[in-house]
Amino acid sequence: MMRPDVAKLAVLCGTGLLTGIAVMVAVIAACAVGALAFPSLAGVWSGPILLAIAATTIPVALPICLTLIRSIVQIDAQRRDLAAREELLSTAQRIAKLGYWRFNVNSQHFTLSDMVHELIGDPGRTLDMTLPHLLEMTHPDDRDRLQVALQKVLRDGTNEQIEYRLTGLDGVERTFWVDGHRGEGADGAATAYGACQDVTERIRMEVALRESEEHYRYAVELNPQIAWIADANGLSLDVGSRWLEVTGLTREETLGTGWAKALHPDDATPSLAAWSVSLETGAPFDVEQRLCLADGSYRWFRARAAARRSSDGTIMRWYGTIEDIHDAKMAAVALYESEAFARSILESSTNCVKVLDLEGNLQFMNGTGLRMTEIGEFETFRGRPLSCLWPAEAAGRLNAAVARACAGEAARFTGFCPTAKGTPKWWDVSISPIPGADGRPARLLAISRDVTEAQRIQAELEGAKHAAEDAARQLGAVLESTTDCVIVLDREWRFTFLNQRAIDIVAPGRNLLGVNIWQAFPDEIDGPFDHRYRDALNRQTPVEFEEFLPSLGIWLEVHAYPGPDGLSIFFRDASERRRAREQLIHMATHDALTGLANRGLLRQRLDQAIAQAKGDARTAVLFLDLDEFKAVNDTLGHPAGDRLLTEAAERLRECVRTTDTVARCGGDEFAIVQTGLTRPSDAAALAQRIIVALGAPYALDGTAVIVGVSIGIVLVQDIGAQVDQVLKDADIALYRAKAEGRGIYRFFEVGMDAHLQQRQQLKNDLQGALDRRELLLDYQPLVNLKTGGINGFEALLRWRHPQRGLVSPADFIPLAEETGVILGIGQWALRQACCEAAGWPGDITVAVNLSPVQFRSPDLVNKVADALSDSGLAAARLQLEITESVLLQDSEANLMVLHALRRLGVKISMDDFGTGYSSLGYLRRFPFDKIKIDRSFVGDLPDAAGARAIVRAVLGLSRSLGMTTTAEGIETAEQLSCLRMKGCEEGQGFLFGRPMSADLVIDFVQRGTTLAHKSA
Repeated sequence: MMRPDVAKLAVLCGTGLLTGIAVMVAVIAACAVGALAFPSLAGVWSGPILLAIAATTIPVALPICLTLIRSIVQIDAQRRDLAAREELLSTAQRIAKLGYWRFNVNSQHFTLSDMVHELIGDPGRTLDMTLPHLLEMTHPDDRDRLQVALQKVLRDGTNEQIEYRLTGLDGVERTFWVDGHRGEGADGAATAYGACQDVTERIRMEVALRESEEHYRYAVELNPQIAWIADANGLSLDVGSRWLEVTGLTREETLGTGWAKALHPDDATPSLAAWSVSLETGAPFDVEQRLCLADGSYRWFRARAAARRSSDGTIMRWYGTIEDIHDAKMAAVALYESEAFARSILESSTNCVKVLDLEGNLQFMNGTGLRMTEIGEFETFRGRPLSCLWPAEAAGRLNAAVARACAGEAARFTGFCPTAKGTPKWWDVSISPIPGADGRPARLLAISRDVTEAQRIQAELEGAKHAAEDAARQLGAVLESTTDCVIVLDREWRFTFLNQRAIDIVAPGRNLLGVNIWQAFPDEIDGPFDHRYRDALNRQTPVEFEEFLPSLGIWLEVHAYPGPDGLSIFFRDASERRRAREQLIHMATHDALTGLANRGLLRQRLDQAIAQAKGDARTAVLFLDLDEFKAVNDTLGHPAGDRLLTEAAERLRECVRTTDTVARCGGDEFAIVQTGLTRPSDAAALAQRIIVALGAPYALDGTAVIVGVSIGIVLVQDIGAQVDQVLKDADIALYRAKAEGRGIYRFFEVGMDAHLQQRQQLKNDLQGALDRRELLLDYQPLVNLKTGGINGFEALLRWRHPQRGLVSPADFIPLAEETGVILGIGQWALRQACCEAAGWPGDITVAVNLSPVQFRSPDLVNKVADALSDSGLAAARLQLEITESVLLQDSEANLMVLHALRRLGVKISMDDFGTGYSSLGYLRRFPFDKIKIDRSFVGDLPDAAGARAIVRAVLGLSRSLGMTTTAEGIETAEQLSCLRMKGCEEGQGFLFGRPMSADLVIDFVQRGTTLAHKSA
């Protein structure tokens, strides 16, 4: 058979030859015709002439032939290229599962490409696709969308793209992507055409990807382990959200090397060293370390990481987890101690004690057994059957005993077995099962007694028996002496164990063993205890909570730990502690003398009233000041004054509604928050009732005493009003009422704030006071009330104004905080106090007050560190005093700052405790070094019962928390004696010394012996 390229060449040559012959024939024919037409020329057409004509014709025909051949070659090449392109297109369509379609509106028929026919299960093109047929094959949920899209293409001429599901002729449902355009057929009819692609696999992959991402998200978020990622250099790139919950460190603080701040000081060096080794060698990272939790405590965690490498082996990333192993660690320690105790018992046994697996293979032999059997090293026998130590004839009895023990029964026999060195001995052997957690045999215990000396062995067995009984009694005593109540429930909620404390509290006189807990306490079904216990058991996660148990009428602190066999519950009666805590909270938010709300609670209630105001309802704030109250104190004494204040408080309660708040702001000042007012006259009516009620006589020690009251009123309707501004306006109105004659009330008006202009001038003067060196520090001694020695000095800020003279700190410090200059002043005071204290003798400390503005400064910790470094003062000699108002908001951030300051080594004191917002939560979460009792409480000592109760409560609270207590404002020997009797450790006040300049401090310290004698 001729090759295709040779055949093609033959065709081209033939075509050229035929073309030349055709040309020659045409010429000869033309000559013949000419001879016939013109006979006179017939003689001219002779043979030579014809040859000449032919010779002339060939050169003319040859180029024509060549041109024709070239054209044929080009056409053939184009045809082959077109065929190859069509083949590529067909292949691409098959790979992409892509075809085309056309719809004729008039015929309602679809024209489909071969690929589309294949995709719908019609490779033989038997289907004549119409629109109804297409809709019938389309998934019911997608038909409307498909029909609407086709109508938009035909009607609006828009390009539409949709995805829909279609069941082919082969019964397989597929998802198609269709692209549609409007066109026009040859007959002028409207048509739609476009592409069609099978995207079933893509949709399946997208669904799988979403599920994979969702699985990953749940795996990370719900996993108790904390995931983390680091770059090739070990710098942290990301960390799981639980890291913040656990450590309190933000993500930004953790990234890079910030995570190391959470390490326990003892673990930081080995952990970082191990991390460095992994970074250098690429070896997996696996350490156990303690991390500082958000509450300042430490807990054990296991950190692990492995490297991800590129194709050339280069480390690209480190992926790791942090797992809480604290409970397991503690359990392991307890287990180790328990095993060590058990091992010590085994090693002290005079018998040969062996532990076998269920196949009868040796796992352990005590030292006594090694000596008795004269075996040198046990490792050579580990894992070998027990029968290897016995003669062959004893194998049957051994195997029978092992089988019986595996069945849960004890087996015993006596047999002859020489030692490893051939010493003949008779043994009394007992093999018994060691039950596992499920109660079935997990291992076997084999005890061999050398009965060659039966009497000696018998005596030793008796001693071992007594020892075991003593150990059991001791264990029972430990369980019964624990301070917690212990209950164990199985998975059917039946009681399996109660210690005596639990019986005394929840089941006195009842035997609950085997009883279902919800049958014993049916009132608790579907209650908080039910929900929490079931949640713990279902999720296998420990729960801790404090809840009231209605059936017993007590509060319980509960720790429930789930296990595979049930729930272990440890609890204690928390009723008394809760009552004490509620009492402390009440004491912190209420005035001790009158029982009214204090200033902190007043601010809270006012803030709530402003935020909850609706419509035209208004809130009124009334500031009250008793007129001539000082005269009562001066003439009848403070006890009489206290009784008058108590009676005044009762009268105020009777004047207001239950929705109003009455507070004592200090001294003879009261305040009322009146809510839900519809008109100003409501506040005026209340003020008038108060003036009448408080103006009535008071019977004090048989004397009728009359005092008046002045009232300032401010109306609040704007929900954006600021509490401080409202209180200030009320104070201005009160000032106006007292100025206009007392015994009256005045509403706040804008013109009343003339004195504010004076404050503004004072603000302006304060701006440059530091640069003009008008600020200075005085120091007041802090005295040890037990020894009379000087513990340190408190730095007190003073402003010597060039025109006004000495300005009270109470006047200019609030202005400094308001204008922000307190930051510069506070830093100067801190640095100046450290520098001056560095020159004081011994361990004399210096206390520096921090304003709320300073405390919120982001660089506070660095500023304190710089002051210590620059001055050379030891950190332990610096005490930073903060007031309760500092801790009003952002507790987590406050705790972070407090812990950072503590890490510097400085001491932290809470100043003016009990005068502001309750800080009991901070006393629990942060160990302050000192609590300072405000002078307002000390000043009422020793006569005021309320003040004595507060001081006694604060001192008791301090002792229980391990904190020092300092009493401020001690001015009399009676106050000092009272504080000493109650156990106060440190004092401050004019009785010991007034504030002094720095150059007098050293001399004052040198005269300390005189001071000690005086204070004693």
